[in-house]
Amino acid sequence: MLTETRRRTDTVARWVVGVLLIGHGLIHLLGPVEIWGVADLEELTGRPSIDIVQTAADIGANGWLAAFLILLIAGIGVFTRQSWWRLWAIVGVVVSQAVIVIWWADAATGTIPNLLVIAAVVSSRRLGIDYLEVDRT
Repeated sequence: MLTETRRRTDTVARWVVGVLLIGHGLIHLLGPVEIWGVADLEELTGRPSIDIVQTAADIGANGWLAAFLILLIAGIGVFTRQSWWRLWAIVGVVVSQAVIVIWWADAATGTIPNLLVIAAVVSSRRLGIDYLEVDRT
């Protein structure tokens, strides 16, 4: 019975954390879309909160893309029960928060999912999603 309860907890936690990581990653695509002028999103200014030259802003768009890719990889790691997902999630949060600070006026609320990701990583053992000892049955 305990094993069945553990599996259900693992499944629910895996889906919640996986969707959080991939969803948060996808939201990072709004950064380059606005910065590079692919689309004009009225809710976003596309201007950094820190005074930087346009070239630096263009380079910063790559930071948004990097955060997207890293969080996507972490999410895939959760779904495929890989123990390395936690490292990728932490790196993704660091990159994400760096670009959030630079574009604070547009992206401050992105700090909330970053905190949730950190909570998931810290709680991963208790949630049964650390996958250090994987039972692949």
